[in-house]
Amino acid sequence: MWRSLGQLWQNMKQKAILKPLQKAFPIALPPPPRRAEPQARQEEVHACPAYMELKTRFRDIGRLSAIGETLGRDFLTAMPSGAYASRLGQLAFLFKRMHEELTHEKMQQLLDEARAHEYVNPNDWDKWDSANLQEMENLYIRHCHIGGELMEEKARLEYVGRSQHSALLAKGNWEDAKPLLEEQISLHRKIALAQQKTTNQTSAYESLMQNYMPGITLEKTETLFRDYARDLNKIMPKIEEQQKQRTPPLPLTGDYDNTAQLWLNNSLLHVMCFDFERGGLYETGHNPVEGGTPDDTRLVINTADHRNFLKMIKSSIHEGGHGIYIQGLPRKTWRYQPVGQDLGAAVQESQALLYDMIIGRSKAFFTYLSPRVEGLFHDLGNPELTAENLYRLRTNVAHTPVRRGADEVTYFFHVYARFQLEKELFDGKLNTADLPEAWNNKIHDLVGIRPDNHKDGLLQDVHWFVGKFGYFPSYALGHMIAAQLAEKMTEDIGTFDKYILSGQMRPIKDWLNEKIHSKGRLKSMDELIYSVTGSDLSHEPLLRHIEAKYL
Repeated sequence: MWRSLGQLWQNMKQKAILKPLQKAFPIALPPPPRRAEPQARQEEVHACPAYMELKTRFRDIGRLSAIGETLGRDFLTAMPSGAYASRLGQLAFLFKRMHEELTHEKMQQLLDEARAHEYVNPNDWDKWDSANLQEMENLYIRHCHIGGELMEEKARLEYVGRSQHSALLAKGNWEDAKPLLEEQISLHRKIALAQQKTTNQTSAYESLMQNYMPGITLEKTETLFRDYARDLNKIMPKIEEQQKQRTPPLPLTGDYDNTAQLWLNNSLLHVMCFDFERGGLYETGHNPVEGGTPDDTRLVINTADHRNFLKMIKSSIHEGGHGIYIQGLPRKTWRYQPVGQDLGAAVQESQALLYDMIIGRSKAFFTYLSPRVEGLFHDLGNPELTAENLYRLRTNVAHTPVRRGADEVTYFFHVYARFQLEKELFDGKLNTADLPEAWNNKIHDLVGIRPDNHKDGLLQDVHWFVGKFGYFPSYALGHMIAAQLAEKMTEDIGTFDKYILSGQMRPIKDWLNEKIHSKGRLKSMDELIYSVTGSDLSHEPLLRHIEAKYL
């Protein structure tokens, strides 16, 4: 006998007999058993009325932000060109409205009342509510002295930059690009100076960094970069000597169908356990961009290169790491609340670079990939597609002026160069007009090669043209965090190879979901890294990873 109507319902559903039975006997059967859903904390009644109102206000700001993310994804992928001008106006207005809501005249009063209530009634506040209030306060402080017009112009210029960068890069003419870059630098100086009025940042540049990596100081970043550069330079001669002993990789010479490449990358994202019910993979003629929402995580990558399928794989699994992080945020409990958001660019990039640099450039990954690409591209036995050759292609250490084509070892120096140039720009030590020469000299000093043209030089990255000053350090910091997390993860669940070789990478995703993603902004970046790994953020795990792989 069936022990419950719920069990009977499930059995009937599995045997596909429920539908005809319901037609014959139109009775109300009990609903299927449901898993217990976490309670939506943002709607939960709290003892502090001011905090309740703050949660409502930030819920609405979060909704506006989610609308902006969706409009932005459409701008990069499906929007017809004729909608360009109107979409710019829509996005700029939306960001202005979000800013006005965030800096509403009542916001300071509500924050003060909530802080007073927390102090007098600590038992009414659990760690999540306290962290949420702290993040609300942080957001308000960083924006309260910035005018809405500045934020409106910031949003407009961001999408102007996204639209224009591809054309500027194709032409490769610095004089054409200079006015837009000057406009961006001038605007972000104003924003940084306004933020410094209410924060303790030591410089305008540190203030800009905080927009992407809250909590990390310029001093700590400089120390980590200086120490890693010193140690990496010590082992670079040994790595270069090792490279000379390796058989040079065979270059890819095939013609790889774009549709087949997209199918392959969707399949790899399935292996990574990206949730396609809440996201998807899309191509764009613009530059890729991280972001999205936990319910609508659209990964945007460059259109496939039919001569090199490895480029799209790199981009897909990199953006996939971002997407898996976003999908793992505490959306059921803290949807739209500040505490439910990601921890910023450095942690975001750590998730992307863990998949891109550490997993996606391992021998196990190419052992798994090789027979599949041979079959997909109908090229069985091609020595270019062997696991060993693909591995050599992706781990070949060489000096290139282009960051996105750099290997895992020299990649840091590309980031370090941009970090130093950004500091000089916002410290007033470097003029925009002198950037091309300064760029070429810095790349030569740190990477060991001088760009032949502006396409491979100052114009190659979209970041400055969309106003992302202070973002570049997150790539190097994210690589360090990724290596530190990877060491701890292998202690907990074993080496990655067995999961990669079997195509069963869920244990990797589950570990990251539990330790990183589900925490949202409950802790600061430093607190989270220490709580997970037992150590402060350090460059040493990344150095150990590089030594083990390349020496």
